Amino acid sequence: MKTKKVINTAVIGLGRAGWQIHIPQITAHENFKFTAAVDPLESRRKEAREQFGVNTYADCRSLFESEKPDLVVIVSPTHFHKEQAVMAFEHGVDVLCDKPMAVSLMEAREMAAAMRRYKRRMMLYQPHRAYVETVALRHLLAKNLIGRVFLIKRSWCRYRVRVDWQAFSRYGGGELNNSGAHFVDQLLYLAASPVTNMHCLRRKIISKGDAEDFARLILETENGMVLDVEVNFVAAIPSRPMEVYGERGTLILDEETPAWRARYYDEGAAENFKLQNSLAAENRSYMDDQRFSWREATFPLEDYKPVNFYRKCYDYFAGGEEPFIPVEESLEVMRILEECKKKSALS
Repeated sequence: MKTKKVINTAVIGLGRAGWQIHIPQITAHENFKFTAAVDPLESRRKEAREQFGVNTYADCRSLFESEKPDLVVIVSPTHFHKEQAVMAFEHGVDVLCDKPMAVSLMEAREMAAAMRRYKRRMMLYQPHRAYVETVALRHLLAKNLIGRVFLIKRSWCRYRVRVDWQAFSRYGGGELNNSGAHFVDQLLYLAASPVTNMHCLRRKIISKGDAEDFARLILETENGMVLDVEVNFVAAIPSRPMEVYGERGTLILDEETPAWRARYYDEGAAENFKLQNSLAAENRSYMDDQRFSWREATFPLEDYKPVNFYRKCYDYFAGGEEPFIPVEESLEVMRILEECKKKSALS
């Protein structure tokens, strides 16, 4: 049997996402080898050396002057992404970059241009496409269970006072970038249709910085869907995380079960409704939903398998397969985020 290539991987940024999200996935995958880490804090570099035995560096330039990994995973604050990605490409290294891609669409386009110029590979870390609830929902929508979908609502609500770098717009912070990037990508993936119009509201409520901790986006797509994204870090009682509305029913994501719950009726059941031309309603009836034979069903998430994101990364970076998340789709997320900022004065 042919031995699979091992991807020597350096992690740039040993903060929350680097340490708690990416390094555990890298070290759990037999075909990734965690070889180096970059962080300006010596205490974090020391921790990485002691726990993983990797080489550590205070900055990216020192990394590339000393060794050449196959891949860098960029998990630094957003305003560093472009410079670090371009430097990696210049040194012949591929890039997995955490969301959002950059602080602006212009910088994101420069990253994509450098990738092509140096003939390298890049993918954005947008893991909500891979989550089991997304896999299950795509399966249910393909079954046409609730008919033509016209509205998908995604809500990410908690109560959290931002006091870190994500509270500052100059670092690319704010919940539109931080969390909104995840859910815009997720809903675009589900809708599979270009955005034709958008509306956006942003507010700074309790954040200690100058960036928003509440954002609401309404996106209209070419195929007639409305995508409603709410990121609310001032919600003491969270709302439902996800709701999907179709012409014949509704799907609700129940995180406690966890499962998708459905209420729907069979195709053709509405054909016995006849339009009345008279202004006097027949029998003074409101024609409510009691005339339908509603079906209810629960679809446990344990019946589905999530996509292994790092396996998709391996297939792309080492196997030469198509990217799970094409750069063009990440650029579209950046375009939407930037357009929303232009349309919504922060207050």
